[in-house]
Formats: sequence, C-alpha cells, structure tokens
Amino acid sequence: MENSTRLLWRQQDSLASRRVLVVEANDPALADLPADRIYLHADDYGVGAHQWAPLPTLPEDVDLVILPLPKAVERLELLLRSIAGSIESALEVWLVGPAKGGIRGGTTRLARYADDVTLVDSARHCKLYRARLRPGPALSLSDVESLVQVGDLQVVSYPGVFSHGRLDQGTALLLDALQENLPREKVLDMGCGSGVISAVLAHAGCQVSASDVSATAVAAATATLQRNALQGRVVGGDLYSGVSGRHQALITNPPFHDGRERTTAITRRLIEQAPGYLTERGEMWMVANRELPYAQWLDGAFRHVQVVRETNRFRVYRALR
Repeated sequence: MENSTRLLWRQQDSLASRRVLVVEANDPALADLPADRIYLHADDYGVGAHQWAPLPTLPEDVDLVILPLPKAVERLELLLRSIAGSIESALEVWLVGPAKGGIRGGTTRLARYADDVTLVDSARHCKLYRARLRPGPALSLSDVESLVQVGDLQVVSYPGVFSHGRLDQGTALLLDALQENLPREKVLDMGCGSGVISAVLAHAGCQVSASDVSATAVAAATATLQRNALQGRVVGGDLYSGVSGRHQALITNPPFHDGRERTTAITRRLIEQAPGYLTERGEMWMVANRELPYAQWLDGAFRHVQVVRETNRFRVYRALR
C-alpha cells in the first residue's frame, strides 16, 4: 500500500458517507478506501481501475474527487481542467502526494482552478489538501495536443506521455540506428508512448503492433498513426498482456521508472519474456541509458547481442534470438 493511500485511510470518518472518484489512481489498494462508494480511474493499466482511460468520466452521484499527485505537473493541470469541465457547481477535491514529490507545486496548480485550498493532514512523508474545484469549460485531449515533427511525420503528443512535446535523444539515436537495418514484416513497438517508433516503422512498410501501459499513450499513438494515414494496431496492457503472435522484430525504449520510483524490474521482465514473442530469427532493438545493467540480461535471453550505437548517455542494443 502506498504511503499516500495510508494517509487517506486516516480520513475514514470523513470518507464514511462519501461517494468518491479517485482520479489517476496509482495504487490498487485505493479501491478499498472506507467510503460509501468508490470509483477508480487510472491511466496505468496495471492498477486495474474501473475506468482505464486518458481522462476520467465523472459519475453523477460523486461528491468527492481524490487526486493522487501525478508525476508530471502538466498532467495534473490536464486532469483538473478535465474534471472542472465536467461539473456545473463547485466540487470538493482532495490532492494527496509525497511531501518531497512536488506537492507544493501541485497545490499552486490546484489554486488556479479551485478555492479554499487547505492542508488537511500530514503523515508518512505525505500531505493531503482539500479544495473546492470551480466549474470550467469542457476539455478534450485534442485541445491540449502538441505536434512533433519527425522527418515527414507528425507525432501527436499529450501531457503526461513520455517526452511530451519533443523527440527524446534516446529514441532519436534508436531511429538513426534502425535506418541502416530497418526490420521488415511484423514488428512490435513495446512501450510505444506517443507512437513515433510505430509511425516510422509503419511509414517504411512494416506491419506494426504497439503496446503501452498508459491509456493516454495508447490514445496518442493511435492519433499519430491516424494523422499520418498509417496502419497499425495499438493496444494497452501490462507488458505483453495485450500482445499475441510472434514478430520479426521487437523495438523498445523501455522505462526505468514506475511512477516516481526508479526501477529496472519492468525492463528485466520485458527482456526475459521477449523471445517468446519473436520468430525463430527474430531480433530485439533497445535503447537505454549506458549505466543500466541491461547487457547481462540480454546476454542471458538471446543468442547474440551487439551494441550498434553509443553516446556518452545511451546505447542501442541489437539482440538476435
């Protein structure tokens, strides 16, 4: 159970008769909060929420919204604007998050859209604030999209998706390396983000499947393919849970954070399970920060591994099954 969830449990007397929507849930245990009714929205597929979607839908009977602080401040602002656009009168909102994880900046953003921002409780290195959210204009993802030009392609980017509004250096290095050895036929883009890799591969004639744990990323990648009149299948899932069949190549710029926590466990699973989704002569292409211990895991899962590009920050690996 997250510390912020434990802090919310301290409010059980206040929650007892409330009908609550938790927005951007980051902990499956939030579903068990001691409220009269709990609805869970999450962008993260792994939470197992009632709503897995880029933006929440506000049930009619909800009288309280709880918002665990997102990692990206622009994501927080998007969620506040989305909720405000769904209400006709002021609605109570609780913002909860780690004391050293940006909660002060979060309350500054909250105050732009809400009145009476008040500290309610502080424990377990977390803080809980209460406010009255004002109604605002309706909002959709298209209202906040950014377009990133990558060669002849336009990539659709939404707040909260990895490398929002720009092409990150690691992905740029990976795409450069792929130009000389571009995979053909069926390819899988794991952790597709805004869909830049998927779009480049589809533009080159590949049969593309893409997956991401983030509902907003799935929406962005789908929009990117549509904007460039390209074909591809984009699904959500916890790593390979939405993936089927075998592919000639798996391409990835994997995360090394799970929410706010730095972790390599996700990529380790991605590497170890990858051969099961590749054809007999399939290959995996991956870019990663130099200091991360991925080479030894690739060596354990694949027949041959080589570094095909390298800078002072990143390495591009090519692993053959």
